[in-house]
Amino acid sequence: MGILRSIQILMIAILFSTSSVQASETLLNHLHHVSQAMSALYMHGLSEGNEKYQDEFEQYKYKALISLKKYFSQGGLNSSELLKRWQDLEGNLNLKHTKDFGWDLSPNPLVRFELRSYHSDIYKLMVQNKAHYSSYDQQLKLARTQIEAVSARFYDIASTYDGTESLSNADFNKLNSKLVSQEVKGNLARLTSEAPDKASKGKLKSIKFKWEFVEESVTDHQNQSAYFLVYATKNNISNAFKGISLKTD
Repeated sequence: MGILRSIQILMIAILFSTSSVQASETLLNHLHHVSQAMSALYMHGLSEGNEKYQDEFEQYKYKALISLKKYFSQGGLNSSELLKRWQDLEGNLNLKHTKDFGWDLSPNPLVRFELRSYHSDIYKLMVQNKAHYSSYDQQLKLARTQIEAVSARFYDIASTYDGTESLSNADFNKLNSKLVSQEVKGNLARLTSEAPDKASKGKLKSIKFKWEFVEESVTDHQNQSAYFLVYATKNNISNAFKGISLKTD
């Protein structure tokens, strides 16, 4: 009877561990899509209403909701609260142009800060789950998502009148762009050295070079006019990640 009980406990522990890993990966996907959605949303305004970015925003927003619902179904940490917050938010993510304020979230400008807070919170939650992103392939996804997250913060700041002054200490501490970028570069260097083939190694070197090319603009928030360059570069980086061979360990 004792042996049977031990086996049952072991099986429950294995199932719980597997579920936690799956939920962590889904959270990473959600963070990735939310970051992409934020960048596209604010690029719509920075581009003076180019509908291309609005279309991209709608696609990423939909993917963000789907991944969050999956995270909820997996019993992910804080999933109920996050789902409610995102559903409350997404219907208000509408940029409007006015004579006095240009392109901004309307009718409630405070939505920007709610979106920023949500993004900061899911980034912090992802950091708490980093132990689950241990494989080579998961580390690739982590680096790709961190680049998107830092880029999203850049577009958030670039599209505000107050710039970095609008960034609270809480949001800054949860997602410190400079520290995250340093981590990304270190991980890219390690991933390059462990790449499964020559082509993947070349792509990873290219990703690191492209990121370093725009890094100062993205993390210092000084050259806020570089948004077209940053958007094109982050998309090139995202496409390059797709061409990297996965390990079959």
